Amino acid sequence: MVELIEWDHDIVRHLDVSYFIQWTSREAGANLAGVSQILTPMMGVWRVDITVPREFDGTRLKQFEALVSQMRGRYNVANLPVCDPYKYDAGVSPRQYPFDDGQWFSDGTGFSDGTGGVQPLILTADVAIGANQLYLDLTNPVRPGPRVGDHFSSGGFLYRVVARNSAGWVKFEPSARAPMAAGNAPNFSAPRFYGRFIDDSQGQRTREFLRWGSSITLSFVEAFDRSFT
Repeated sequence: MVELIEWDHDIVRHLDVSYFIQWTSREAGANLAGVSQILTPMMGVWRVDITVPREFDGTRLKQFEALVSQMRGRYNVANLPVCDPYKYDAGVSPRQYPFDDGQWFSDGTGFSDGTGGVQPLILTADVAIGANQLYLDLTNPVRPGPRVGDHFSSGGFLYRVVARNSAGWVKFEPSARAPMAAGNAPNFSAPRFYGRFIDDSQGQRTREFLRWGSSITLSFVEAFDRSFT
């Protein structure tokens, strides 16, 4: 049975992380001018490249090798944190609290508490598989909506905001991999990505790369199944 392997920031100290959607476009051949005609993008899948620097801590190195080994090539799925220093966090939207009687200030906001985490963004309507728009409640209390370029996840599927308005409407890419139910909160503050190694040889020479002072890059692609133990 496929296992979901937790990748911990404390073990994997990143030198660089790259997140991008790898699109497969449909082509209709060259036109009369000899220029290739790209019609429409087909399937787009997330690819994540994580560069790990040389490691001098023997304990951490052993833990890292064991982590890579647990992936069993492309068989198991990694649960990866999305590294975004500009993410939608408590610095953007701190948790807010009303007065004791449940009332908010006249402008719809509340008492902010930066230590209380992030004010969640709640879906006001269901999102079907294949959809690329959602609606968020930005009232009670009033809070900022996500910004263009913000990432969020739902069930380990990763998405990026590409358009939005002040009323809570959001357009995202890629299209929804799984349904999202009204009343739930997509994870904007600490999104996660479920991915498999891009091939079976990832990490094959981990110790050699790290021993000789070179950084190594591990590549993952989006995992679509959810049959984890």
